[in-house]
Amino acid sequence: MGRKRSSFAFLALGTLAVVALVAMACTREVEVEKVVKETVVVEKPVEKTIEKTVVVEKEKTVVVEKPVEKIVEKEKTVEKTVVVVQTATPLPATPTPTPKPKAAVNWKIGMPADVTSTNFWNILGPASTAYNFYAFLNMYPAPMVLSDQRFDYVPLVAADFPSDLKQEGDFWTTTVKFQKGIKWSDGTEVTAHDFVFTIQTALEFQLTGNWTSNVDPEIVSKAEATDDYTVKITFKKKPGLAQWQFGLAQQLFAQKKYWEPKVAAARATAGTIEDKRKALYTADNAGEPTAGEMVFKKWEKGAFVQLEKNKNYFWSGSKVKEYAKGGYEETTKAGTFKTGDTTGDVKLQVERGPFADSVTYNVYGSQDAAVLAVRGADIEYFLSPLGLSAGLRSQVTGKPGIATFQNPSNGFRYLGFNTRRAPMDDKAFRQAVAILIDKVFLTRDILQNTAEPIDTVVPVGNGFWHNPGVKKFGTTADGKNMTREQRITEVVALLKANGYTWDKEPKWNAADRRVEAGSGLKKAGVAVKEMELLSPSAGYDPLRATSAIWIEQWLKEAGIPIKANLTGFNPIVDLVFTQQNFDMWILGWGLTIYPDYVADFFHSKQAIKEGQNAGGYNNPAFDKAADEFLAETDLNKAKEKALKLQETIADELPYVTLFAVPILEVYRPDKVKFAYTDVLDGVQNYFQGINGPLATTKFE
Repeated sequence: MGRKRSSFAFLALGTLAVVALVAMACTREVEVEKVVKETVVVEKPVEKTIEKTVVVEKEKTVVVEKPVEKIVEKEKTVEKTVVVVQTATPLPATPTPTPKPKAAVNWKIGMPADVTSTNFWNILGPASTAYNFYAFLNMYPAPMVLSDQRFDYVPLVAADFPSDLKQEGDFWTTTVKFQKGIKWSDGTEVTAHDFVFTIQTALEFQLTGNWTSNVDPEIVSKAEATDDYTVKITFKKKPGLAQWQFGLAQQLFAQKKYWEPKVAAARATAGTIEDKRKALYTADNAGEPTAGEMVFKKWEKGAFVQLEKNKNYFWSGSKVKEYAKGGYEETTKAGTFKTGDTTGDVKLQVERGPFADSVTYNVYGSQDAAVLAVRGADIEYFLSPLGLSAGLRSQVTGKPGIATFQNPSNGFRYLGFNTRRAPMDDKAFRQAVAILIDKVFLTRDILQNTAEPIDTVVPVGNGFWHNPGVKKFGTTADGKNMTREQRITEVVALLKANGYTWDKEPKWNAADRRVEAGSGLKKAGVAVKEMELLSPSAGYDPLRATSAIWIEQWLKEAGIPIKANLTGFNPIVDLVFTQQNFDMWILGWGLTIYPDYVADFFHSKQAIKEGQNAGGYNNPAFDKAADEFLAETDLNKAKEKALKLQETIADELPYVTLFAVPILEVYRPDKVKFAYTDVLDGVQNYFQGINGPLATTKFE
């Protein structure tokens, strides 16, 4: 599954990312035309005539990838002495060479799975997959965003930082000034009315999924436009960092003019609010104006998605500087914005294009096929959050014409439980499963060190928020990894202490050094039915497919009846998050920097269809602590609360976190030139940003 756009604070949070960069130089092309005046013969009764010829050179500077707004002409007069004989024939003028037109650039990108929707509302709702985010979320603006690589909290559509929160009676308010001159792809201006329309629609239709993280109806009262370029937001109570700066302030929005009649049609749909919401999620969005560097052109299901350059992209030609002392500077058509200390060394310089005329996302049925496509130069970049197996890594690492780079992951793979069903509703059963899964053996020996064990929902790469001290099941008192014998012995004791019995109890056979599998597991005398473990197939993700097979084996040894079902990624998403018809599942999350997801993934208010708590975990004490974390306005106090939430989840185990995969990205360096490659979660995670790789990547 995907996740909303990453969020990060500008001042105190700047230390959270592990970053380094190489600045890319900006280039211009110059065409020079030379015009030589014809030599004039002066007839006088002399053997030779001396004539001065004036040569005028004109230089035209043409800005590449951008309409020429101004041609700067310089004239330079050069005196040349030409000796002319009376009988000489004048030479013809040299024709001006015609410059060759620059070939259009189509960036070909590979993806291991198809998109499922092009509908803006749906993509941030139940259709919140990584691939929908990659292909489409870069088309929509937000008031505030995160900067390149360092994740400074900076304005995008906003002209400056929002005003301080102010109490008005029982409510809290803030205002945001929008820049003028930003346009949608149809040429109409982006205004405060577009943002207000989006927020009010989300509140009215009670939109689900990622919408509830940013537009929480328990927190947000309303948004209103006090003029065309000013938004006033009213909160029901003082919002915390997760709810305002790293929530609503970074909410993507769509064009009111286009969507207003479609929203009205959905509103008029007969039935419940769920029926109206479904009508909105399925509304056709053909020809929708957007504001990103690319606009949607075509989706051939199962094959490709095509985008083309947005000629009205406001940030085309803008330049960003990030300074070593923490300052940020951005120059656009509207002027220059600065914040922090913009003196001293510049650590990053980025220019925005887009430098491609179009982008094609090609869908491959397996990672093997995508790797072959890179090797055969059918694509220039493989966009995947999955990680590559050792075998696939060897096919690309060090190969001619192919380059790779690796970054720490800001995501994790996990096994989730449907806690609405027995025995998954039993904490002791979930803990037994966690003990049986040998994550060290799995990642080191089976996955050949292509993944790293993880014990909490905040990855190690997000160091400020990561809690390394959570409870680790499957380890001994002195912190060592348990043997198979120790695991079986502990699980039998744990389950028996909580009312479980077996017809045949599992036990360790010391002579053969193996487990004698149990059978006939019962809870309070009632047989435990066979459960299904959903997991992506080997073609899509061999790491998770392999993990599912081993987990099935380990649980069966303990007498737990389970069957792994290796299937497609999108069908799992539908079964788990939309239909909620499942027992256990294995998927993964790509995450935000600010870890509000620790609350969202497990809060009971998200335990609804299309919500983020698909497993239905319900713990009033956790809900209370999660609400306090989301409402926290002090960064250090928020950290303390986040660490405690991680401790609760690591003990209660609505998820068994399995591993994190360092992001290895594969591309062809002779074609693609990224602005930077050293960034938390890799370049791949920032394709969803309006000023992300689609805007900054250059091409040979």
